[in-house]
Amino acid sequence: MDLPYERPEDRPAAPAPLDRVQEFVNTRINFRETGDFRDELSSPDALREWMNAQGFLQPRARVDADDLERAIVVREGLRALLARHNDASEADDGDALRALDEAATTLPLRVRTAEGEELALRPVAQQGIEHALATLLADTFTARAGELARLKTCRDPACRWVFYDSSKNRSGTWCAMGTCGAASKKRHFTERRREKRRLG
Repeated sequence: MDLPYERPEDRPAAPAPLDRVQEFVNTRINFRETGDFRDELSSPDALREWMNAQGFLQPRARVDADDLERAIVVREGLRALLARHNDASEADDGDALRALDEAATTLPLRVRTAEGEELALRPVAQQGIEHALATLLADTFTARAGELARLKTCRDPACRWVFYDSSKNRSGTWCAMGTCGAASKKRHFTERRREKRRLG
């Protein structure tokens, strides 16, 4: 599916399997310039198409409105979680995290022995939306801490695109300096000038 917005060229994709978590959260695209958005998961059919493209579902898998609602809850909960890595949380992020916690209780996950006799979190369901969402949660929570901390939500509240911060000191703040970074600096400059005028 063609997107109207692509990941900035200077931002690499997250390493596998976090790359598919990143892609999942970024199925909602906010347009900072207009305040509009596009949601790739706009219907049960769209959700099935996206999950199928990622290899999670069979082409004719059954997906209904409840599955779509749960997928969006998981997606927005993950966005809120990743915002904490960038001090980019919003007022409603607490609600999104609580909703994610509740949704997670309905997704069967189990600790299992992986290759090399390491413990891994794996979905119990082997197919369907439950399998797909449980796999995305498992990918997130079993990622190496250093890698997961680099997956961040853009600090610009009008964007909230999830990007992978590959900088050495993990100092990345915006998904793209030339757009969200520049807009943020301009906004702060305007606010400081307005405050200076107010104080006389």
